[in-house]
Amino acid sequence: MNNGKKVVSISRNYFYYKWFWVFISIVLLAAGITGVAYCLSSAEKFAPRAVQGVMDLKRYGLESHGTVRLDGEWDMYWMRLLTPEELASREHAAGEKATPIALPEVWNRVLVEGVQPGGSGHATFHLKVMLNGTASDLGLKLPYIRTAYKAWVNGEPVASSGTVGEDILTSKPQYTPNLIRFHHTGGPLDIVIQVSNYHHRLGGIWKPVELGSWSALDSKLRRELAIETLVTGSLLSMGLYHIGLIALRRKEKGSLYFGLFCLLIGIRAFFTGEGVMYYFIPGVNWLTELRIEYVCFYMGVPAMIMFMHSLYPQEVRSGIVRLILALGAGFSAAAFLIPPPWVTYTTPVFQLITLLTSGYLLFSLGRAVLRKRDGALFAAIGAGAYVATVMLDIMYYNQWIKLGEVSAYGLLVCVFMTSFILSAKSAKAYVEVETLSRQMREMNTGLEHKIRERTAELERINRSLERMNDDLARMETSRRHLLSNISHDLGTPMTLIQGYVEALIDGVVSQPDQQQKYLKLIHNRITGLNRLIADLFQLSKLEARQMDFDIQPVSTEDFIRYFDERYELELAGAGLRFETVAYSLRPEAHRQAIVKIDMDRIDQVLTNVIYNAVKHTPRGGLIQLHFIVDEHSLVVQVQDNGSGIDPEDLPYIFDRFYKKDKSRNTAGGGSGLGLAIAKEIIDYHGGRIWAQSRVGQGACIAFALPLVKGGE
Repeated sequence: MNNGKKVVSISRNYFYYKWFWVFISIVLLAAGITGVAYCLSSAEKFAPRAVQGVMDLKRYGLESHGTVRLDGEWDMYWMRLLTPEELASREHAAGEKATPIALPEVWNRVLVEGVQPGGSGHATFHLKVMLNGTASDLGLKLPYIRTAYKAWVNGEPVASSGTVGEDILTSKPQYTPNLIRFHHTGGPLDIVIQVSNYHHRLGGIWKPVELGSWSALDSKLRRELAIETLVTGSLLSMGLYHIGLIALRRKEKGSLYFGLFCLLIGIRAFFTGEGVMYYFIPGVNWLTELRIEYVCFYMGVPAMIMFMHSLYPQEVRSGIVRLILALGAGFSAAAFLIPPPWVTYTTPVFQLITLLTSGYLLFSLGRAVLRKRDGALFAAIGAGAYVATVMLDIMYYNQWIKLGEVSAYGLLVCVFMTSFILSAKSAKAYVEVETLSRQMREMNTGLEHKIRERTAELERINRSLERMNDDLARMETSRRHLLSNISHDLGTPMTLIQGYVEALIDGVVSQPDQQQKYLKLIHNRITGLNRLIADLFQLSKLEARQMDFDIQPVSTEDFIRYFDERYELELAGAGLRFETVAYSLRPEAHRQAIVKIDMDRIDQVLTNVIYNAVKHTPRGGLIQLHFIVDEHSLVVQVQDNGSGIDPEDLPYIFDRFYKKDKSRNTAGGGSGLGLAIAKEIIDYHGGRIWAQSRVGQGACIAFALPLVKGGE
């Protein structure tokens, strides 16, 4: 309700238009799934089937097809638990007749001597599979069977689940699907499965048994388990998410009901389909698993109708909601109190209740659509998809159809639809709150205060623009200098190299010693270009902070000791004198000081600075290295008595490619990037670098590194 105020909201037209293509995608997805199911069913029509207890796969090409379902007529020996040895004996072959059963099928519907045996009982299933003589690794996939079994292949026991017995006291139920691996050396396969069921209303092998190559069966099982785990995980995540929304807004009961519904159906999905839970936790008690599955089913329906009632209270009557909730609670209590197999007879009754509830729910949502309630169309489509898959599952669990256990996929469609409804409601509420808050602020803020704020903001923007203009001007100047210096530093060597090469090509230089000399000149020029490019690349990485640094704590004493005699031999070889002097301005009690540096990078800084001093100091000159430790920093100075730096050049010596031909020119070689690289390294360490000079009296380049606080 807007109460006459103009607020920003999500219109119904936007609601439908934006998600129109989502509906089209879902319809196409459903059509695709249906098409795949049809293709699979069509393929099964051409797959071989067992006839009178024998399946001939000699011409089937198991290697090319990978797997095959062992569907068709198996031999069933009702109320008999026979071993492979007993089945192979002459007495058995002569005296006992088998009852054919078309698996997968519950034995409740099979006529044994003209009578349907019911769910309780035990039997032996036998099938002979004719294969070619090729040796290979085969696999046999046994589903979870109601409710205990023991299996043999060629007389060897290969799998079991629970305890097979001849009555309810000697049998123990357990759902344990198995994927068996065995080596086939040739000849037929003789498969024998003993099954007993005294704990469920439906008994027998009601899911398909599959045979195939081990790798194909293993890949297929992993794929199916991955898909079911993904679907189940999505449902559980969605449930937890919507329950978590209650912590933010306790009045939003719809999120609570929808979250509970997703959790219940998600947990139930662990026990259906391929039975993910039976693979992950095979030792869980069968009755506990059964009761959890039933309770999730019995309480999922009330949670769903309570959620729909929270969305459309005028269409979904509260009396019906209370009735469904009471029935769900009653059936859930019965699932815990009634012993097996009688507890399994409660599901057909609640399945009928579910169908009636689904019909009422669709009718109510249809009325909501006609009344143009927000999101009613989405809810109707989602609920319709879920109800359709639930009906398929109900018919499958009662063995009326062969396609089933698809309600989790229908629920995903329902979840996405209803999640969008909840998200749209939340977004609409947030937009309205933000609009109201903005209107409140505008009403409570005086015009004069707003003008002052806008004026101050414009002043800040103006100052920012001025700084940006200065930065842009400086960047433009730097760019022109950069292009000019690069063209100079690259153009001259390239021109010389071109001249040398042309002289060699034209035969101007014909003497071998002269040719060797020219090649050395070309090599030196190329080496200089490579050094220039490497320095430029390193400087660019330093400016972009993409260079790796190994920062370690180092005491100032170790620092000074390391660099004390580091450059003495190199400078002596250049004909220069070298001295180091250390000063400490700290009190005696706090002489120990620590700097956090990358020693190799600092060594690179000093090397660049000292190399720069060497180039501009005449032979016999003096270069001094000073270390000064004060209260806050370690200062390192490189002093020379060379030609010095002109005052107009001093502010720019740390700029990239900066050289002054009349003083510190390129005669000594180098890229003109050494001091710029040194500045970037010192900046990374949180320090600063500067230069002092007088023309004709030498220059001093110094940098300061901060001491670690509390390092004393």
